[in-house]
Amino acid sequence: MPIPESILSHDFETRSTVNLLACGAYEYMSHPDTHIYMMTWAFNDEPVECWLWGQPFPGRVIDHVKNGGKLSAFNAGFERLVWWYILCPDLGLPKPAYEQFQCTAAQAKASGMPNNLGDVARCLGLPALKESEGKRLIREYSAHNVPWADIPDDDKALWIKYGKQDVEVERVVMNSVRELTDFEQYEYVINEKINDRGVPMDLAFTAEAADYAAEIRGEANGKILELTGGKVVSSTVRKTRDAWCLPLLTDDQVKVLTRVRTEDGVEKRPISFEEQRRKELLADPDLADDVRQYLELVDEAGGSGTKKFNSIQMRTFTDTARLHGALIFNGAGQTGRFSSKGLQAHNMKRSDLEPEEVAVMVQAVMDGYRLEGNESDALGELVRSCIMLPGTGLSWYDWSNIEGRMAPWLAKSPEGDAKLQLYIDGIDPYLYNASETFNIPMDKLTKDMPERQAGKVQELALQFLGGVGALRVMGLKYGMKISQVEGEKLRDGWRAANPWAMKFGRELEAAVIRAIIHPGQWYEAGRVKYAYDGGDWLWCELPSERLIAYYKPKYEEVETPWGSTRMGVTCVWGAGKPKVGEPWPRRSLHPGVLLENVTQGAAGCLLRMAIVRAYEAELEVVLHVHDEILIEGGKRELKKLEAVMLDLPDWAAGLPCVGSGGSGARYGK
Repeated sequence: MPIPESILSHDFETRSTVNLLACGAYEYMSHPDTHIYMMTWAFNDEPVECWLWGQPFPGRVIDHVKNGGKLSAFNAGFERLVWWYILCPDLGLPKPAYEQFQCTAAQAKASGMPNNLGDVARCLGLPALKESEGKRLIREYSAHNVPWADIPDDDKALWIKYGKQDVEVERVVMNSVRELTDFEQYEYVINEKINDRGVPMDLAFTAEAADYAAEIRGEANGKILELTGGKVVSSTVRKTRDAWCLPLLTDDQVKVLTRVRTEDGVEKRPISFEEQRRKELLADPDLADDVRQYLELVDEAGGSGTKKFNSIQMRTFTDTARLHGALIFNGAGQTGRFSSKGLQAHNMKRSDLEPEEVAVMVQAVMDGYRLEGNESDALGELVRSCIMLPGTGLSWYDWSNIEGRMAPWLAKSPEGDAKLQLYIDGIDPYLYNASETFNIPMDKLTKDMPERQAGKVQELALQFLGGVGALRVMGLKYGMKISQVEGEKLRDGWRAANPWAMKFGRELEAAVIRAIIHPGQWYEAGRVKYAYDGGDWLWCELPSERLIAYYKPKYEEVETPWGSTRMGVTCVWGAGKPKVGEPWPRRSLHPGVLLENVTQGAAGCLLRMAIVRAYEAELEVVLHVHDEILIEGGKRELKKLEAVMLDLPDWAAGLPCVGSGGSGARYGK
């Protein structure tokens, strides 16, 4: 019987004058003020040990690294940087390779778990939870760069206990969720290399834009203070905002700002001033003048988009003008989609500006001129323009409506094939929806007609089986205020034109229910299939053979969005978060959720494969956003990238894919 491979689980505790959360791990680790307190570590299931800086480094660990042994950690990218930037150069230790690091956080997220180790432990219901005192120790000592010798003995002992407990919890998590496959581990390593390469930034423009954004916010907040008689000091202060604003609204206007949701059977009605709700209020002719002025000033002050300039400044190395560590592997959970931090690339504002317009606006900001119109909106459109690489330039390529194609392809039905035929024949699906809903011949519709806009809203809101509520929310994003009656017409029209969707959603749910009732058996729905292991996990196998995981599935009575009850499957919802002392929330796996999951999951597989192929083609990937890949290089490299992205893997045979791309010194649309 072969001897199991030895794994070193470990965790570092560090200190620095650098703000880790604001500046990111790369800036933190490269700074000369960053130092190591300790490493807690253990091989396999052995007792956890502690090494303190200044003590002889454990020879057994050195031998393990030299022999290519595995190094496991939660958010292993952080531990890797500790090794590479501090431990190895300062102590002359062998440098572990990318391939030696095994990330338990990536494992957990591939199983639908949260991003935080303590939350993962709570979600899994583990008996060993993170020591709550750990946050206090980090806040009081790490964040203030306090040397170990200056920490009180009681807190030293507590911190060693806390560090050991981190390793114990991490080991239990590692053994409680599925391992990454060899190919997923390969994808993880490639993502780490992309993060190390970094995103090239125009720091000069970013600095000017950050100052401009701060100036806009300051002016708007000053006007808000004056308008409200000193009651509201900032567009971001919720309590004083609500206390001043809500009494000036009618009941119907308050409803516009109210987000109704149910948590554990309890109805919640928080107030939200998000952009689309503000727009709906501003469209109300009966809105009080003071509130109208206030909402306009909130728009002036700007939101998260313009705040990205500060984040980019904080996280970009001045010497190299690169922002590192932007991409989080499996960051969007079990679907396998990526997310990002710092730059927050996945919610950068889309822009229809031409390169020439961007160049003029960027130069205006650099020269200290004010932008026309809503300055905050205009500035927000320039966030992606911070990404710049003079000389060789950048290239990008994006699939067209990949989710709209993926969902009916996964259905593997005559109705789904009919939807795919629209794409194959070059027919605009938004126009098709409009034609079917409004009974207007296709040749009488054009892209600038309001019916086509309605067809777009239908497609985006209803593909994952949303209803009137989803239509109304999506409509606001495109300037459409949809009544209940209009919403019902749009919903029914889209479903009639897309019979594959409801049918496929129900097939997915039926396969899940059969799997729960009959553990150990696979049940197919379209191109995916489900099986339940009879214990903790329900598995969904995508066409690529990658698995989506659902924890603690249960067939039980569930409440529908319209208030009735029915039998269905629920699972522990990793993306949710309970209050302290409450159990982790559960989520209904209704047809819409299942359809969204498999579509996002399969589209994510397609992108992940394209990233691997781009890497193997020696294209220098610096970023990927949704279904787009950004690389270094000009038009020659763009042709290679296009070939990579349109050369689909064997499992995606028959999926009609097209796309578009561009090149330039600055990242464009």
